[in-house]
Amino acid sequence: MPLNTTRMTRRLGAALLLAFVAGAGARYLVNRAASGMPRPRMIDWLQARNIGVAVSQSYLAPVVDRAARQEQYRRMVQRSEPLISAYMGVRLPQPIDRIYVFDRAEWIEANLAAFQSLFAPLEELYDEVSARQGMVGILIGQLNSQLIGMQVGALIGFLARRVLGQYDLGLLSPDPDLRGALYFVEPNIARICAQLGLNGDDFRMWIALHETTHVFEFEAFPWVRAYFQDLLRQFIGRVNDQAAMLSVGIVRLIERLLQGQPIDHHWIELMLTPEQREIFTRMQALMSVVEGYSNHIMNAIGAQLLPSYPSIEARVRQRQLRRPLIEEAFNRITGMDLKLAQYQQGEAFINAVVAACGADFANRIWERPENLPTMDEIRAPHRWIARMSG
Repeated sequence: MPLNTTRMTRRLGAALLLAFVAGAGARYLVNRAASGMPRPRMIDWLQARNIGVAVSQSYLAPVVDRAARQEQYRRMVQRSEPLISAYMGVRLPQPIDRIYVFDRAEWIEANLAAFQSLFAPLEELYDEVSARQGMVGILIGQLNSQLIGMQVGALIGFLARRVLGQYDLGLLSPDPDLRGALYFVEPNIARICAQLGLNGDDFRMWIALHETTHVFEFEAFPWVRAYFQDLLRQFIGRVNDQAAMLSVGIVRLIERLLQGQPIDHHWIELMLTPEQREIFTRMQALMSVVEGYSNHIMNAIGAQLLPSYPSIEARVRQRQLRRPLIEEAFNRITGMDLKLAQYQQGEAFINAVVAACGADFANRIWERPENLPTMDEIRAPHRWIARMSG
């Protein structure tokens, strides 16, 4: 959604950034001598939780009248389902029943649990290499664990103050039957309503439309979730290789800055191995379509459904133009500026396809993986249209 917020996809950007840090930490312990001392964990998750809650200032933003809000969002999601179903021409295999109203601390808890599942393969790698460390290595490893925990906590705490709604896929969960869940961070939603002078019911419905569309994308078309999970597994599986290239990437970046050469890739992309960059590009293409299509649905249906829709659009766009400098810096450092730009491209792509060929033609994206557009096609929608028409 075109908001200065964080949801599933922003969390993915944070996860990839943390994967780089965690991978480098795991590699640091390679070749150290064996020791009987307790081995440190790769990430101090308790530290992350405590720092995150403190940074989020959750105690200043409680949920007011939780039961009433829970029922309100449940009704809004139920209202959204048939509208999205009719537009996409598909039905959900099961009704949406995992709907939660969160405060910031609860959102942090849910996302840290998801992070732990996501980083389980790296934790195993870390355990293997830490078994060969000496006493000094253990002490440094403990410090490293706390440091990464602080970084994770600061990052997720910053996000918790901005996220409005989120569809949590349960990526890489040990339970293969686990369905996604919808989170609505009510204190943040209430704050935006007050700041922008929006109709609260319409704004909440606007958010519900967007997040419910994510449910359709991943649950009405099961291959999308499987495809995404496979890309994540491939990416994380190559983190150790990326760590070996980390210093090379930094040297390349510094050299090009000093020589005044144009940097045609984001700094995060410069840190990737060629194999990772290829996976990263495919992930970008998928998430650009996922977010862009959800924005398209939100606007196409919202314009017909919500009386104050024009006001919501106008005030949200004005707010984007006044994004604080600290948030601009945060987005640049974490790579989220790259992802936000690509989500805008994804929405422009969907809008162009629908305008040229209609919604039914655009919905062919969800038929199979081969129908997904590449990043080049997202930037030039006529190429995807020509391929699908051939």
